[in-house]
Amino acid sequence: MVLTIVSFVIVLGILVFIHEFGHYITAKKSDIMVSEFALGFGPKLISKQVGETLYSIRAIPLGGFCNMVGEFPADESMPEAERETYDQAKEKGRLFNQKSAFKRLAVILMGPIMNFLLAVLIFILAFAIFGVPTSTNNEAILGEVIPEQPAAEAGLRANDKILAINGQEVDSWEKMSELIRQNSEQEITIRYQRDSEIEEITITPAYDEESERGVIGVYPKLIRENVGFGSAITLGLQQSYQVFKMTIQGFVQMFRESSAEDIGGPIMIASIIGQAARVGILNVLNWMAIISINLGIINLLPFPALDGGRILFIVIEMIRGKAVDPRKESYVHMIGFALLMLLMIFIIYNDVMRTFFN
Repeated sequence: MVLTIVSFVIVLGILVFIHEFGHYITAKKSDIMVSEFALGFGPKLISKQVGETLYSIRAIPLGGFCNMVGEFPADESMPEAERETYDQAKEKGRLFNQKSAFKRLAVILMGPIMNFLLAVLIFILAFAIFGVPTSTNNEAILGEVIPEQPAAEAGLRANDKILAINGQEVDSWEKMSELIRQNSEQEITIRYQRDSEIEEITITPAYDEESERGVIGVYPKLIRENVGFGSAITLGLQQSYQVFKMTIQGFVQMFRESSAEDIGGPIMIASIIGQAARVGILNVLNWMAIISINLGIINLLPFPALDGGRILFIVIEMIRGKAVDPRKESYVHMIGFALLMLLMIFIIYNDVMRTFFN
């Protein structure tokens, strides 16, 4: 549990930092005043004022923000200190909404773009440092355990060595797979070794319609071969493209089927990262890249309060040659944010039910 929480906070912190840093650095380069750069939400844990910007870490590590002065119009409810900052920035032409549509578009786009670039960099480094998988180890040692599949739910972990199934000794991955395949939807007893301890559990393989056999959701260990840095760049770009394409296809299928079963929230992501951390740093890096691409794509959806929703308003302005009324746009984003919070509550509820009550 400690490993899962720590690895989740670190991975999410990096992803959020990179995303918000994209907004931050582009805003600074565009001479937009940034009043706060924060990791997390809620009460401040640590904060430091450096020049005109407050840098802070907040209590709830589920996001972050880059507060650019002038993103939303000033109103009577604005605190006096914020109003003074707003007026100072306005006088110097440093409000977000005083900048050209192109500059504002660049500032908003750079968040998701940084997530995509991070994923590419991670994949390149992973191939350069760890090499490329060429074959699988034939030993019955679990290389990866897929979250929310029978093996994970029964408590099996990466690096567990399978010794016997239903009393039959297992001496290879093929033998293990054969016994699991033959017992689809039937309870089996697995004896395995974890470190120096030998334990036994019962598990029921699920029936996989595509392969028409029993599966428990495990992969063998991979044997990897070193590659040059040039090849690592090519492989990293290819891997990023494949993950991007598969993620888009997954979203399209989800919307077509109007299904929310595969939507995961913080608990599911923490579970995945925790599983990856038990396997090793390479798995953590791979999942960080995959989640980073997902984060970039989600933020580009044309929904109010997301980066994609704000981009949509800027594109409409560029087509019309006239900005949408800032107060109306602000109202739309407020409604969108409220809907996103409701969606997040629903997703977390699903996470809790799926994790603790299934």
